[in-house]
Amino acid sequence: MTILPDTPVENAQRIESIVGPIAATCAARPVFLVDGDRTLTAEDTSRTFLKRAGLDPMEIKRRFQKEGYVYSAFRFHAQRHVELGEAVFADLAPEVAAQCEPHPGALDFLRLATERARVFIVTAGIPRIWETLLEQNNLDEVAVIGGIDPRAPYVFGRGEKEQVARLFREQASLVVGAGDSDVDTRLLQLAHHAVVVVNHRQNEDLIPHLGEHPSLWQVVPQGTAHPGVPELTFPALPSLLDHPIVSSAR
Repeated sequence: MTILPDTPVENAQRIESIVGPIAATCAARPVFLVDGDRTLTAEDTSRTFLKRAGLDPMEIKRRFQKEGYVYSAFRFHAQRHVELGEAVFADLAPEVAAQCEPHPGALDFLRLATERARVFIVTAGIPRIWETLLEQNNLDEVAVIGGIDPRAPYVFGRGEKEQVARLFREQASLVVGAGDSDVDTRLLQLAHHAVVVVNHRQNEDLIPHLGEHPSLWQVVPQGTAHPGVPELTFPALPSLLDHPIVSSAR
């Protein structure tokens, strides 16, 4: 019997039971919801993890290419990881974290943001990698939500990031979202201020979904800036807390 939820409904219930109480602690406070891989770093740490574990990341990529960012594909993604077992996670996650290089200024952003808001990394990857990286850099006030871990098995992808954003929108005074790909689309659409971090593909699957966002910004650690989108550096992102909330934000 699998330990992963079989249906999106069961999965959503499991996520709400975990994230709902966390969101409640942020009542009337500003919150940053930040993607991890390809946003805070150029690297996809879960892909690195899979390769070190001896699996072919292309197997998962082909599944997403065939089905899109839907529950069944994210469940397959999670299942392939969880099948590796706890011992592999315990051994490899710290190794991958130790070699991960965040974008210049990304860790400074996290430190500065925690002085004014609650900060969460919302990842569809492997949370233990990010938890280790945060610990290594004395960023204990930043928490990690989502991702794949045999200790807390659920499916986490595009729709689940939306669910997390909705839970925080119900509680927080302001939500700033940051991400780089279509997996982050719904989270960013719900954020009062949305930040696109330019990735190796120029966010080709994300930018088209955000054209009507009332407060869209970008950070450009690589590639070329998107025309017409205001640019900030990572350390300047906490200044978005001073920008007014536009009522048309979803």
